[in-house]
Amino acid sequence: MPARLPLPGRIARLPLIVLAMAAGSAASATPLPCSNATLKGTYLYSESGVLNGKPYAESGREVYDGQGGIVLSYRGSDGSGGVEKATYSVSADCIAMATYPDGQKATSFVSPDGSRFVYTITAAPGGQTTALSGSEVRVAP
Repeated sequence: MPARLPLPGRIARLPLIVLAMAAGSAASATPLPCSNATLKGTYLYSESGVLNGKPYAESGREVYDGQGGIVLSYRGSDGSGGVEKATYSVSADCIAMATYPDGQKATSFVSPDGSRFVYTITAAPGGQTTALSGSEVRVAP
């Protein structure tokens, strides 16, 4: 049976625990160190949801240049596909915005090391009824 500390010894540990918890909270309030350079390399993605009111899925590859440019290769469940260029920006709090040539926009939440992110399509071309989301993972620098 483990030895029990007398009551004063147990109480003395309490302030250390509270201090450690407070330090953890302060660290999480610190802004994350993200920028356009956070996204650099080749990422594979998969998304699914509704596009223009119909079920839709897509997969592809995006190459981020670390300076705000993307080259996208994709194939959709409706037979669409191709290669296009897009732009992006990443804020210090690791939220990214991407804009594609057809007017589609995506909002992403990026891991601080840039290795992965999740996204939601926040604007679709031509006012299409759209609800798409997905995730990306870096597979090459």
